[in-house]
Amino acid sequence: MSKSVFFLSDGAPVDSETEEERERKRLEASTTKAFVDAVREDLRANNIYLPTLPALALEALVIINDVDSSASDLEKVISRDAALTARLIRYANSPLYRGLNTIASIRPAITRIGFQRVKNAVYAVSMKEVFRTSEKVIEKRMDKLWTHSVRVGAQAAMLAKEQPGLDPDVALVAGLVHDIGHIPLLIKACDYKELISNPDYLDKVLQKLHPQLGGSILKLWKFDQHVIDVAAEHEDLDRDPGDAPVDYVDVVQVANITVHEGTQHPLATIDRSTIKAFSRLKQSGEESGLDEETKKVEDAIF
Repeated sequence: MSKSVFFLSDGAPVDSETEEERERKRLEASTTKAFVDAVREDLRANNIYLPTLPALALEALVIINDVDSSASDLEKVISRDAALTARLIRYANSPLYRGLNTIASIRPAITRIGFQRVKNAVYAVSMKEVFRTSEKVIEKRMDKLWTHSVRVGAQAAMLAKEQPGLDPDVALVAGLVHDIGHIPLLIKACDYKELISNPDYLDKVLQKLHPQLGGSILKLWKFDQHVIDVAAEHEDLDRDPGDAPVDYVDVVQVANITVHEGTQHPLATIDRSTIKAFSRLKQSGEESGLDEETKKVEDAIF
C-alpha cells in the first residue's frame, strides 16, 4: 500500500505516514545496517559461517584429484556410503548420460560418467547435505532454497547440452550452488529477530548480499572460475558479454528466471526480452521434451 500524501493550501506536501510506520522503517534500516556491518566484519576476520561438504565426499574428491588414483580407489570410498552410492547411480542413469542399459552398481556408474568428469557428479550428489540446518527458525527456508537450487541446476544442465562448448555437469553444479551465499546469511540472520520475523525484508537483504558472498565461498572451496562467476554474477540482469561465447552465467540466469515462472518472485514477471542471456542461448525449441528430461535430472539429485 502506498503512503498517503495530501497538500496544504500553499501547495506544500504533507506526509501522512504514521509515527508507527516511521519507527518501523527506522528499525528496519538500523537492523539491516547492523546485520550488513556484522557480515562484513565476519568476512574481514575470516569468521563467517561456511557450509561444508560431507567428509566422505571430500575424501572422494581427494581420490579424484590424485593422478595416481583409479576408478577402483574411488569405488572403495564411495561404496562406504549407501546414500552417496545410490545418488551417484541415479545420476549416471539420468538424461545427462544416455546409456543403453540401466546401471545398478557404482563401478559402471563411474565408468559411464568418466573418471575425469566424476568430480562434478560427486559435487552434485553431495550438495544436499550443505543445505541442511539445525536452526529450526530457517529450516523451511533452507528446504525451499535447496528445492529451487535443484530445479535451476537441472534446467541449466539441460540447457547446456544444447550449447557448444558447455559441459552439462558443470552447469548442473553451477545451478546447484548459484544461491550458496544465502546459507551463511540465513545462519547469521538467526541472531536478528527483526529480520527473521519480517520475511519480505529479509528477502531484500539476502538478494543484495548473497551474490558476492556466494562467489567468495566458492573461491575458498577452490571451485572452477566458471562456477564462481555464476554465483557472483547471476543476479546482474544488465549483464551483456557482447559477442563472447555463451557461458555458464547465461544458462543459469535463464534457468533461474524460468524456474521462477508462475511464482510471486519478482523475476517471474520480468521482461525476458531485456535479458541478454535469453537471446544469446540457442535452443532447439522442444520445450516439452526439455521439461520432461529436466524433471528426471531433478529426481536424480533429490
